[in-house]
Amino acid sequence: MITTDPRTMNLVALGMAKVTYGALQILRRHLGNDLELALIGFAVVMRTRRDLFQIVEKHGLNDGTIAKISSERGFYTSINEIHRYTGINRATVRRKLGRLQTLNIVEKIEGDKWHLVDFSHGEKARPAIMLRELLQNYMAITNKLESLLPEEIHPIMGTTLEELGSLEAKALLDGEVASKITRKLEVKH
Repeated sequence: MITTDPRTMNLVALGMAKVTYGALQILRRHLGNDLELALIGFAVVMRTRRDLFQIVEKHGLNDGTIAKISSERGFYTSINEIHRYTGINRATVRRKLGRLQTLNIVEKIEGDKWHLVDFSHGEKARPAIMLRELLQNYMAITNKLESLLPEEIHPIMGTTLEELGSLEAKALLDGEVASKITRKLEVKH
């Protein structure tokens, strides 16, 4: 159930439609009319970054976890790994990674090693602007829903990642991180 009160279900459904539509419009503005390009771009994020949310959920947000988060440099991914993660065929993944490279979002290092282009805090790089817009869209609408329907939204806001289960898009988990370290796929900058 989206809401415990059937009288407010339309408002909550509209809020989610606004979040989703707004996000799709932002992606379209930055990446064009190519949803697969966005999926592959975000898949690169998910396959090159440790799942920091799990670290925070396990240890809390404190100086130690913040230091760990800020020291993260990420890992390399490959066409095959992105193909397996998204289900999009390898030829399409290869073409879309090339397009993301042209947009200066990802870079190819050697062979089939890809990673995100790093940008500095506050830099006006395309990925930074796009992510800020996505966050602003999400926060504005969810904050409005929370202020209008606190008793409806609070139980959902308290959902843990573990409770989310298969709905959660997971970044690299501990075993996957260990495997990438063993295979020497750490980004060294």
